[in-house]
Amino acid sequence: MASQQQPVTSRPDGQAGLTAGPAGPGGSGAVIEVEHLTVAFPAREGSAEVVRDVSFAIRPGERVGLVGESGSGKSLTARAVMQLIPPPGRVAGGRILLDGTELDPGVPPSRWRGTSVAMITQDPLSSLNPLVRIGVQATEMLRFHRGLSRSAAKAKAAELLAAVGIPDPARALTQFPAVLSGGMRQRVALAIAISCEPRLLIADEPTTALDVTIQAQVLDLLERTCAEHGSAVLLISHDLGVVANFCDRLLVMYGGRIVESGPTAQIVGHPAHPYTRALMSSVPSMTGELPERLVSIPGSPPAGGTWAAGCAFAPRCPIARSVCRTVDPELAALDDHAYETGPHSAACHASRDESWGRAA
Repeated sequence: MASQQQPVTSRPDGQAGLTAGPAGPGGSGAVIEVEHLTVAFPAREGSAEVVRDVSFAIRPGERVGLVGESGSGKSLTARAVMQLIPPPGRVAGGRILLDGTELDPGVPPSRWRGTSVAMITQDPLSSLNPLVRIGVQATEMLRFHRGLSRSAAKAKAAELLAAVGIPDPARALTQFPAVLSGGMRQRVALAIAISCEPRLLIADEPTTALDVTIQAQVLDLLERTCAEHGSAVLLISHDLGVVANFCDRLLVMYGGRIVESGPTAQIVGHPAHPYTRALMSSVPSMTGELPERLVSIPGSPPAGGTWAAGCAFAPRCPIARSVCRTVDPELAALDDHAYETGPHSAACHASRDESWGRAA
């Protein structure tokens, strides 16, 4: 995203607010491209970068998982895409391209939010206005973006609520959010998000605080609705188990940057970064005897913006060497194999040196 205001351009489809990038509209075939994104907040001395040089792209219909511990920068990355960074934070570098054209920060995001990119937050009770009935909130985007009449929007909203499994849509439209359970509120948030059939749906921990049965139902709803509308999905979670069976590709984030990326099956079956292996080990197995204590990662994640020299995971890494504490490894492909969803890459000195071993 450019730090200076860019001129508004008109596109053939009439959508304003996008500035053509070097590749031109649709040049790469990706729905969204994030290039060297950096998000910073003020600090005692200058500014602290809490998201550092993050780059990825998502193709139409692709399902990508963004995983990592709390505080790794996942939600801030999503908020940067939606231009929802809370002040005094700011996007300090990089740019975001939608269908090959750069998002213009000088144009109201309401022109593309909801229609091109929509987001489901991890707490539907806070994202839904507790003082406004569900019907008003479910019809707002339909009336604003689609120009539907009040009655037509209400009928469409009831149809969407039924599609996401609300048992009595007509009654739900008349109720306030607090009347519904957590699972029902998440379904309402999903219905609102897909109401204008966005090309990219960002789901920020949509299964947090839900029991496992409701988690499975929400993921099934995401899978079905995105298949019906052809939407791409960025699913954010701290739980590898949640995204392993849903996503085509995974991005593992730690310390404000992506430390491993690649096809889901490859990362789950052959994790290359010690942090990814530690996350995998912390998920209890469904077979065999349960351990007396669940596996945990020793130490604590670094506070946002307080990165030391070298790899951010080095203080907690069981195989770290001196080079890890002085040189920050680059995210690089591990082999020349051409996977369908892209290369398997890791930002780890040990990932390309078998003599280091593979400590769990």
